[in-house]
Amino acid sequence: MISVVLLASEDLPGLAGQMAMLVPAAVDGLVKEVILVGRAEPGVEALVEDSGARLVSVEGDAAACLAAGAAAARGDWILTLRAAPALREGWREPVEKHLAGGGGASAVLGAPGGLLARRLHGVLVRRLDWPAQSGEERALAKALKARRLVY
Repeated sequence: MISVVLLASEDLPGLAGQMAMLVPAAVDGLVKEVILVGRAEPGVEALVEDSGARLVSVEGDAAACLAAGAAAARGDWILTLRAAPALREGWREPVEKHLAGGGGASAVLGAPGGLLARRLHGVLVRRLDWPAQSGEERALAKALKARRLVY
């Protein structure tokens, strides 16, 4: 159902942590695939091989990586993520509620708690609604008038 487009980075423990938070959702069928996008560095390639994710090798900024990941996605929805901030327990509930009753609208998944509530985990977008000129997550969310989901 959801293709997670995860920006590859040098923060391998952060990437592995994000991917670990996605495992229960993958087992339950909510996450269809995880696509790491960025430079094909040895640590990233090993993480992809060990996890069963796909790697889309792209040179460029975050916007170029997100666009390449979205183009490779096969799920009905795309959730963008980075190595940080890390997803926490409970992230699935607002996402599942939104998918069930959001009428196809895009959403921003915000990190929980206090001042950190403004931190962005990622953007949830129907694959067919991904714009040709997307930009980074905040620009994408603004262009799509995404609703805010906080857990």
